[in-house]
Amino acid sequence: MTLILSITALLLGPLIYAVARKNHLARRVLDALIVITIAIIIAVHIIPEAIRQGGTLAVVLIVLGIIFPMLLERLFREATDAAHLVIVAIAAVGLLIHATVDGIALLPQSGTGLAYAIILHRLPVGMALWWAIRPSFGKVIAVSSFALISLTTAGGYFVGDSIIELGEAKTLAMLQAFVSGSLIHVVAFGVKHKHD
Repeated sequence: MTLILSITALLLGPLIYAVARKNHLARRVLDALIVITIAIIIAVHIIPEAIRQGGTLAVVLIVLGIIFPMLLERLFREATDAAHLVIVAIAAVGLLIHATVDGIALLPQSGTGLAYAIILHRLPVGMALWWAIRPSFGKVIAVSSFALISLTTAGGYFVGDSIIELGEAKTLAMLQAFVSGSLIHVVAFGVKHKHD
């Protein structure tokens, strides 16, 4: 169910973008609600458990998780400004890796708090992707990107069980730490991102 909700939230992004683009207040309220909800889930449930299980390494992975989306955004910004196809390819691979990690994080073993945070963060991700891809590369590429991200999320979800079985509780805590860092990025910078 979390996988379906996650993909649905991602696909709702362009629709919400279209509606919110016309209503500035609606966009701000939606951003604020998403940010507050994600912040509470991360601060109360996810990070304390990840640090308890993983210690200092979990803190490092949280920081890396915060930095990773920034690098992707920078690559996309440079690619759309200068039309560098190599940078677009690198950013696309990064997005697909991130989508796969999101799929693994949606598994029941990861906990419902993390799953709900992933689902909520897919709304602004869907909005931002549509904003970044469609104007620069067209509707076909944008729709194809959403399909590919959905498929890689599903792949992470269905293959993730066997990956987690190979690991241990500490491995899962490290995954949660990295994903939490990415979600912190949404909390810290999500409201400031322009989607118009």
